[in-house]
Amino acid sequence: MTTRRGPLRFPHLLSAVACAAVVLSGCGSQPFGPKPGSGQTSTARPASSPRQHAVADAARIMASFPQPPGAVHTGLIASLTEAGERPATPDLASVTRWWRVPGRPQGVLAWIRAHLPSGFTADGTGRGNGSWIDTFALPAVPGVLTQRELVVLATAYRGQTAIRVDAQVVWLPARSAAERVPADVTTITVTPVFGFNRNPRAKRLDHAFTVTDPAKVARIVALVNGLTRFPDGSFSCPAEFGGQMRLAFFTHPGRLAAARLIAEYGGCGVVSVRIGGQAMPALSEYPQSGPRLPQRVLAIAGVSWPVEPGAPA
Repeated sequence: MTTRRGPLRFPHLLSAVACAAVVLSGCGSQPFGPKPGSGQTSTARPASSPRQHAVADAARIMASFPQPPGAVHTGLIASLTEAGERPATPDLASVTRWWRVPGRPQGVLAWIRAHLPSGFTADGTGRGNGSWIDTFALPAVPGVLTQRELVVLATAYRGQTAIRVDAQVVWLPARSAAERVPADVTTITVTPVFGFNRNPRAKRLDHAFTVTDPAKVARIVALVNGLTRFPDGSFSCPAEFGGQMRLAFFTHPGRLAAARLIAEYGGCGVVSVRIGGQAMPALSEYPQSGPRLPQRVLAIAGVSWPVEPGAPA
């Protein structure tokens, strides 16, 4: 088991992170689209950046929250100044609202669970300090939004129930131009690293190779430049056995590599990147669709590695 930086998942317990009524890590706003599962189409123009997309999505999620009968919208409620849970990332758009509702906390949460719009799924529940919490999730938007949640915290309050609702959306930062492999690359070398695999056939069957065909070079460069950043956070990953695919990109023979990538076999699918000798934010091995990066590179080059690097013999 390996721990990597990656998508955030937290135990659904009450945390001690205070937040204001509206928290946006960054600025900007966009009209939000239809409620999940409504079948409607939106005429609003799409957000122009992942951050703006997250801001719009958080507003839409909050707008879709089903207010229980008799709910009265209030300002900040002193007993609910702390979020039930909060992703520990700066790339977060968050909207918070408070209500007073007739009834007991458990009954109020049960009503909310039964009346959420389609598309939300239960993502955890917890209890602590006289409060109850339910978390509901929407599917991620690949390459744009990595976490989309509605967090409802309920507690007894003056003979009624006070609820705090947080719509939280984590976006994936777009890659800057400095993080991309140069377009004038002419040669790519691809080298296997076998890690813990002691199979004597591996080095004979999985050979290093060089790609110089302009069309293939361009496709591999485009593939790498189309990968997204690896999300912030910590989580457990599948075991890895040291297997890697190493790629070096050259613009001219005899010069230093313009870019170097290391793609792991196993683990979390992290791609380490250096551009012009400088370390860049890690990328994810997973393209928007299709196989992982190493398999795509081999297919484009027309090369087969019969023994997967790193896999136990």
